Amino acid sequence: MTFVFSLRRCAALVLLGCASLFAAGGGVAAQGRVRIVDIISYEQLGAYVGENIVVRTTLGSRRAGTLVRYTRTALRLKLGARDGGVELDIPSSSVRDIEVATDTDTTPGVDSAQKN
Repeated sequence: MTFVFSLRRCAALVLLGCASLFAAGGGVAAQGRVRIVDIISYEQLGAYVGENIVVRTTLGSRRAGTLVRYTRTALRLKLGARDGGVELDIPSSSVRDIEVATDTDTTPGVDSAQKN
């Protein structure tokens, strides 16, 4: 899992760097947001209650929804309206990996250094 995490993180950073270089070379400021998908462990879920996540199971299914709660033995997802809006319990023993998407601001900050 660490290898996949590293590749995704590196790819996102490379794309962000390329966008910054392109914007700097073209005289246009890079503004916007970049979505970065992180793969987290089951034990890290406590920080993501109320957030949208994607769970892939050992059975090959993929479920996306809002994390309602989690315990050592199971997690509960509230599926989107398109999937019926129901709450689904997934046993921790069947979780293969969990994806969490975060948005990163690419708007250049104001340089706080003063020139003399």
